[in-house]
Amino acid sequence: MSVLIENAFVVTLDDRGVMGDFAVVVEAGRIAELGPIDALRARHAGAERVNADGRLLMPGLVNAHLHAELHALKGVVEELDLHGWVRADRLNRGLHALGLEECRWIQRVAIRAALAEAVLAGTTTVATYGVTLGADDVAAEEITRIGMRGHVAIRDVRFAPARGATGEPVIPASRLDPPRMYRLHAEEALDRAELDAAVAAHRRGERLIMHAAETRQRVHLARLRFGASTIRMLARADLLSDRVLLSHAVHVDDEEAGLIADAGAVVISSPAAEMKLADGIAPITRYLERGITVALGTDAAICNNSTDMFLECRQLGLVQKLAVGPAAIPAERILRCATAGGAQALGMAGTVGAIEPGRAADLILIDTDNPRVQPLVHRADFSNVAANLVFAATGQDVTDVMVGGEWVVRNRRIRTVDQAEIAAQLARAASMLYDRIG
Repeated sequence: MSVLIENAFVVTLDDRGVMGDFAVVVEAGRIAELGPIDALRARHAGAERVNADGRLLMPGLVNAHLHAELHALKGVVEELDLHGWVRADRLNRGLHALGLEECRWIQRVAIRAALAEAVLAGTTTVATYGVTLGADDVAAEEITRIGMRGHVAIRDVRFAPARGATGEPVIPASRLDPPRMYRLHAEEALDRAELDAAVAAHRRGERLIMHAAETRQRVHLARLRFGASTIRMLARADLLSDRVLLSHAVHVDDEEAGLIADAGAVVISSPAAEMKLADGIAPITRYLERGITVALGTDAAICNNSTDMFLECRQLGLVQKLAVGPAAIPAERILRCATAGGAQALGMAGTVGAIEPGRAADLILIDTDNPRVQPLVHRADFSNVAANLVFAATGQDVTDVMVGGEWVVRNRRIRTVDQAEIAAQLARAASMLYDRIG
């Protein structure tokens, strides 16, 4: 059955940037039509009618960088920078424990809780990066269980092909659906053999992601090991393209930004984590001016205590204003980083990330009764809708989430998993984990 969502204020975030009181028709999991309510009612008389009651309707958010299993260790390294984690005994004992078979249930509960928090806050597509043994497979299963779209990044220093010469699977099927990509972790974990394997994988068409140039120390390590800064090293190795995702990219000079732009590589910014770890302020405004695709991610609970992408939008806007000036990035452009930018990063451009006919019906409804987002004004000569979404709304304002035409969240309740059970399991898992690691 087709669905007619009516009485909504629609923010399309497509190339036209349309906003207004429209109705949206969903058929077979895709957006079929957008237009005036009376006309759509007449053309789709048999559709199920959903009254949005004046709420905002916009594309689902894309979280392009999430270490989901670290949800169980939230708050464990509050006063340390990234390089201080090496000496954080409790963190490292926790990471070890999460990869043990007897603690696999804790890992699963943490991943499920992180994804549940994300979808309740309006994230419909997520890219997860496991840092403990087995987390990639568990994340793939839990993404499917909840009903989100997702990509899973695999840490394999050999970059083995997904299928052998005869077509038989080389990696577990759970890593193929959701789609998988490969990860170079960061400069301190990279050697020549892994770099060469990554180059071979990239040449055969794989999508790759790397924590790149996040800190000055990591850039210094790249110079010591490879004779060039991180971005220059990747460019010389032919590892910059539209299939290469650069997480953070904080310490990048103008020449390197040009290399990223020329290659069409994507930057994934996680401003909350970058500020909390005192990494620095990424030159996002410069990237956007050069036409570089920028996506957003929430990173990990140990360096960002939330998976709320609206908060990430807010942090991006504020920190760029601090670094560049009050006109750094328009609010609607920030929203596009959190939607279409993430879609581009994950090879889903034209599939998700905007409300336009033919795209997947990944949609979220946002409560407008909350005083935080009032007043909402949209006129020919002035609109504060995008600004209120970026600088006032939070994930708690999301009431309903649709993925591929199916309601995953209705009235702030997940339909695919038991939220109360997740909360109880997470409390038990955290208690047992901290009993173990001290």
